[in-house]
Amino acid sequence: MLNGEVIHRSSFPICPVNETSKDVGSKKIVAFSFKGGYTFQGTYRTKRTQTIEGNIWQAGKESDAILLGVSFMTPGQVLLNTIHMAELRAESTSEIDRGLVVRTFPITSK
Repeated sequence: MLNGEVIHRSSFPICPVNETSKDVGSKKIVAFSFKGGYTFQGTYRTKRTQTIEGNIWQAGKESDAILLGVSFMTPGQVLLNTIHMAELRAESTSEIDRGLVVRTFPITSK
């Protein structure tokens, strides 16, 4: 969410990957984009005419959480690169920048 407005929503299966696993090299990246007009980290201003690319990927794991890498960029400029800790059994919310929130939650099997 950016300033209370959802900029991307998706559901996908994910499980912790061991760093020694052969699957580590084939990381899946969730990519999305949205219009600019936001200032990242109080420094990097974007114009409303720019398209911001967002990426989310598994960056690591803890015993009770998956570490998701989250980045935002324009061509030639990384605006924000950070980590969101997604708890395995509960909703997790991180304000990764002013007004920019990542929210994850487990999806139960039906």
